[in-house]
Amino acid sequence: MLYLLLQYYRFIISFFSSSALFSKVSRLQGATTTSAVNMSSRLHNGNDVYEKAEEYWSRASQDVNGMLGGFEKLHTPDITVSKRFIEGLKKRNLFGSYDYALDCGAGIGRVTKHLLMPLFKKVDMEDLVEELIVSSEQYIGPDPRIGEKFIEGIQTFAPPEGRYDLIWIQWVSGHLVDEDLVAFFKRCVKGLKPGGCIVLKDNVTNHEKRLFDDEDHSWTRTEPELMEAFNGADLDMVVKTIQTGFPKEIYPVKIFALKPRRQESSDDN
Repeated sequence: MLYLLLQYYRFIISFFSSSALFSKVSRLQGATTTSAVNMSSRLHNGNDVYEKAEEYWSRASQDVNGMLGGFEKLHTPDITVSKRFIEGLKKRNLFGSYDYALDCGAGIGRVTKHLLMPLFKKVDMEDLVEELIVSSEQYIGPDPRIGEKFIEGIQTFAPPEGRYDLIWIQWVSGHLVDEDLVAFFKRCVKGLKPGGCIVLKDNVTNHEKRLFDDEDHSWTRTEPELMEAFNGADLDMVVKTIQTGFPKEIYPVKIFALKPRRQESSDDN
């Protein structure tokens, strides 16, 4: 029994230390393993953080396992819950049509291929790392539903104005400093068609303040901090849900549907 417990302990420690999706806080040890906890992004030089994040992701393996930090098993529950969320938005008329979507932080196109392409007629992709976008050609294959591929970081990327019914932002917003996150949301608003919707899916910390990950150079923000960013971009959170089917040891992953202010009233799912 002791041997099994030790093996389980080693598995959990490995589980937490190898993936950018997971907090660096070890609940088994009751202590933080990050070198910068409760650190505001305002204390960082954005360019320095962005360069180090690009270095991290340029070293990631160019497959689903690499995109999920070594935990490919998260793929199916992730896509299942996201698909249900989008379908729920459409039923409530929170975006106009399944014509055009944008995948921000697309990588090789995991979300593009398995979530957005089965739903939308056309999907554009954005990512900072050119090697990942290039790999998407092989991962997805030739398909007329793939539109433009933008190789640029979201700290400067401006979606084409008035193009998208849905803009999907998953596991990438934590790389932005506060002012750049708000500015990015504002540019996304301009990229929406009338009646369009922005969706943010990301880890949210249970702590009072955000946590900084020294490995991939990203922040795990609190929900109030995200709400502050939404408000700064004149976005209303109209639907919110939590990802299910993930290990309980990680911080919650939440999905927020956002609409430009004055279009919809706030509501929780």
